Amino acid sequence: MPAKKRSRILVVDDDPMNILILQEILGTKYDMQTASSGEEAIAVSNNFKPDLIMIDNMMQDTNGYDVCRHLRSNPKLKLTKIILVSKKTLLKDRLIGYEAGADDFIAKPFDPEELLAKVGIFIRLKSVEEIDRVKDDLINLFSHETRTPLNAIMGFAKLLQDSPNVSPDEKEFVNIIIESGTSLLALSNKAILLSSLRKENKEISAAKVQLHTLVEDALRHIPEPLKNKRIKLDTHYDMQSVLNVDNQLVGTALGYLVDNAYKFSPDEGKVLISSENSKDRSRFLIHISDSGKGIPPGRLSSIFDEFGIEDVGHHGRGHGLSLAIVKYVMELHSGEVIAGNNPKGEGAIFTLAFPLSSVSAN
Repeated sequence: MPAKKRSRILVVDDDPMNILILQEILGTKYDMQTASSGEEAIAVSNNFKPDLIMIDNMMQDTNGYDVCRHLRSNPKLKLTKIILVSKKTLLKDRLIGYEAGADDFIAKPFDPEELLAKVGIFIRLKSVEEIDRVKDDLINLFSHETRTPLNAIMGFAKLLQDSPNVSPDEKEFVNIIIESGTSLLALSNKAILLSSLRKENKEISAAKVQLHTLVEDALRHIPEPLKNKRIKLDTHYDMQSVLNVDNQLVGTALGYLVDNAYKFSPDEGKVLISSENSKDRSRFLIHISDSGKGIPPGRLSSIFDEFGIEDVGHHGRGHGLSLAIVKYVMELHSGEVIAGNNPKGEGAIFTLAFPLSSVSAN
């Protein structure tokens, strides 16, 4: 069995005694390299590719903050964690360090157990972030690479659908191909959107839009098979309400919730879209409720997890992307999405909660 790859730590310090102490504490568990100046640290880090860098902030000829800034500006070290080691641990010193790109401080003289614990935490954190990055890269690769063949499959299938030489039974098979391709293409688009929403410093384009416009747009784009369920739609929302939001993102989130309400309601069931202010008047609430089986109690805590949906037939069927997207969209608007079951009867209720400051009357 091959040996487990050890995490890499770069120690930047011009005091041989400090380096010796750190080697005794960390050297048996991690691969370590050292640098005695900022220039050397930059050169070593490019080849060594450390998982964590520890910088002494009190070196004689080098400012630890400047070293931190230089290292943090290297795109290859984006996920690398940086800890400043210093006798200066006042709030003002820590704030300067955080501004320079440090992830944490550790005070001199340090306790070996605390040092090991803190290093272990940041090594694990980097591993998690790397896994997330790989997952996003794979999602993007899969989504982009499947679009072209999917479009070709669906294009030729639609030609067959219109062909007079195709029998009724064969047309049924062609329809299944088109429906399956449409579903896969929608999944691909959701995966790309989710990956985009997960990025740091994601910006939104906020503009004023009527709630009525968002609702009407969501209803207009309900898939035809769901429209054929003859759902009775009730609406009790303020048609004069204007939201200052990213029209496209919030429209997409609302559309997913409306589609789900139709999907999980029985034929000739009921869907209600309503709005109100929260009791403390701090938030504007948009409710979308259905008349289905509701959400299993054990799923409420994880229903917004990515890829976390189980195939259980009621608000638990699918790939877990739509609701995860809704969650990220609301977080970008300083709001939240809340899931629950109707206390007055059957069905689930999803609530989009926006800060009241983002809503006004027309």
